[in-house]
Amino acid sequence: MGVAAVVHDFFIQDGGAERIAIELARLLPTASVHTTFFDEVRFADRLDPARVRTWPLQRVLGATPRFRALLPLYPVWFSVLDLRGSTLVVSSSSHFAKAVRTSRSGVHVAYVHTPARYIWQLDAYLAGSSYALPARLAGRLIRPFLQAWDRRTAAGPDVIACNSHAIRERIRHFWGRDAVVIPPAVDTREIPFPGTDEGFLLVAARLLAYRRIDLAVEAASRLGRELVVVGEGPERQRLEAMAGSTVRFLGHVDRARLVELFSRCHAYLLPGVEDFGIAPVEAMAAGKPVVAFRGGGALDTVIEDRTGVFFEPQTADALSDAILRLDELSFDPAAIRAHAETFDSTVFRHRFRELFARLGVDPHLYSSA
Repeated sequence: MGVAAVVHDFFIQDGGAERIAIELARLLPTASVHTTFFDEVRFADRLDPARVRTWPLQRVLGATPRFRALLPLYPVWFSVLDLRGSTLVVSSSSHFAKAVRTSRSGVHVAYVHTPARYIWQLDAYLAGSSYALPARLAGRLIRPFLQAWDRRTAAGPDVIACNSHAIRERIRHFWGRDAVVIPPAVDTREIPFPGTDEGFLLVAARLLAYRRIDLAVEAASRLGRELVVVGEGPERQRLEAMAGSTVRFLGHVDRARLVELFSRCHAYLLPGVEDFGIAPVEAMAAGKPVVAFRGGGALDTVIEDRTGVFFEPQTADALSDAILRLDELSFDPAAIRAHAETFDSTVFRHRFRELFARLGVDPHLYSSA
């Protein structure tokens, strides 16, 4: 019987990438889980800490919210992380985990959420952000080295899987490799249906500049519409400063509260270019339509005038118009829910089992349930 390992960049913030890593750990129930930082308070109820192997700085710093400041160290750590004793390695990464050392006789599947934006799309990543000048200069200084490292380590995995066709194209463009598209796991069964409609708009995301939450804040403030913003990040102070009285910032909320918000909202807003966008699909599982910028993963998940509406260009004016247009349309919540179920966790696990079977992976390593 073989040995399996799951690798993920860090378990600090509770986002879509972390939920996918946990789903992979469930799919491979005997696998050890390797990462840098692990926040037991947020993740111990879903991932047994006894399975988790962290790097030495976890013992010194704990699950620090300043993990981004350690950027130069992550490539070094994952490049020397030796998993050659594992016959199957599945890395889940938007950053560095794909670089782990693996056996030539084993199988390494890298599930890539996106090639890192601050490596390949730095200008877009920094545009409109609150990063200080030293951080911006440092990013530009180390970018050529990170690009060379990223392209070289992208050649290592035996197979690259990704979450959307938009990311498949980025992988082709930046790394010169093809990828298998396996949309992320969405646990639609935990989302109550049908929900209620309490009239408010909802967005739940890490508050980073490229997410363009500023467009949602500006549009809702201009229209006088109630907007609930869930999530933390470096842009929160700037967003709060520009928000009108109808916008509420809840920060981090637990899973039960977020699910409740999906079930009670009027519509979900997706103003940025998402790699896939799990939260919009979760909102659709509650029967709620999505207002999305026409780009990125939304092209895989939103069906115009059936499960939501698109807007372009990427401006507050266009988003405002799309919100008003959505209110004039009639949506079938059951049809929206049915579409969301095509991205259910059971589908994700089935597609990974099919991939493992094609690769000749020992079936004892992955769950059949």
